[in-house]
Amino acid sequence: MEMKENQICYFIENDMVIFGAYSYKSTCTHVVKRLRTPEVRLINGIPFDEFESEIEFKKLPKDWTYNTRLWEESIDQWKYEKYVAEFGTVNVKDTKRIQELFDNGLLVIAPIVDKFIEAEIDHGFYRIVKKAHGYPLGYGEHNDYYPDDVFDTYEECEKHLKIQRENRYKNHIYCRLLDVYENIDWALEKYEADHGGREIEFIKQKLLSIPRIWEYMFRYYKGQILKGKREEKNEEWEVIA
Repeated sequence: MEMKENQICYFIENDMVIFGAYSYKSTCTHVVKRLRTPEVRLINGIPFDEFESEIEFKKLPKDWTYNTRLWEESIDQWKYEKYVAEFGTVNVKDTKRIQELFDNGLLVIAPIVDKFIEAEIDHGFYRIVKKAHGYPLGYGEHNDYYPDDVFDTYEECEKHLKIQRENRYKNHIYCRLLDVYENIDWALEKYEADHGGREIEFIKQKLLSIPRIWEYMFRYYKGQILKGKREEKNEEWEVIA
């Protein structure tokens, strides 16, 4: 099924299932918009998104200090309570409900950068401005995800994530086994040099039959092959041969 623009979809990000608003298919990946709840802050009674930086400077209040608050920041209680009521019962797996919230403006596309309010002070005068952190608005940041795969439902995405984790675990075990086999060959080579090769095949099969062998490491010390756990300090090593 082909994704439509602004359709709620699921994808994998940092080993988690995430949802967003589908944008388009690029050459190599999909582009998905990051979502968030709308702003509820008020600056001097004006909705945060509608507040514009002041151009004219005003004289600082009498007895002003650097601790004096030069603007009023509050919360639009009606909006806030509405959002709390709407999101309090939302299940991340409920695609239809999340789509409704997005279509009705209770979920919005996240801004390119988060903005904040600051007072610019100059020789006894000030103005209130809206700024972004350390760089001009829209520079060097984005609010998109670029997943390789997108899914219509949470369950489909979760299933894909489970497969990814299983494959990653198998690859991890495979790499561990390569290390173990190399470790065993090294220990057997040392053992054979000191004791001859008559028992080598028997010892090798004994080592390879150890359950969860990838959890162990082997060493050759004072004529003996020793076994110890990889993730432990191994103050005492078990003698294998």
